[in-house]
Amino acid sequence: MALDGLRPDERLASAPDLRDHLERWSQATGITVEVWAVPAAPLAAPLAELVRATVLDVLDGFEADGTVRHVGFALTMSARGLRLTVSGDGIGLPPARLAERLHAGHARFAALGGRLSVNAVLGGGVTVSAAVPAPR
Repeated sequence: MALDGLRPDERLASAPDLRDHLERWSQATGITVEVWAVPAAPLAAPLAELVRATVLDVLDGFEADGTVRHVGFALTMSARGLRLTVSGDGIGLPPARLAERLHAGHARFAALGGRLSVNAVLGGGVTVSAAVPAPR
């Protein structure tokens, strides 16, 4: 059960909301989620929506993989900008397929001066990383 069923007005805008969404997904899928970091302050609307869409796509991909049993998640904001990391330990989802799911996200991060990447270790999982520099 991906989080696609969220109401359109629900956002991953604050730490409690984000933790709640990840917990519900974990309970629905049986995949353990370890939250390493979330920002204390809500994200600005454009970033919140971009993070939400990216996280939903990544979690959908991990769920579809069928071999993911553990997900690590970190979202941080600093004076340098936003950083997002989502890692899964599965071995079944080809990184190229996950990259296809995230194709639109690449363009959206680039439009904000950021980047989105998918890195895989053969038989050892996939990590999706994204960064957006702070506005100047």
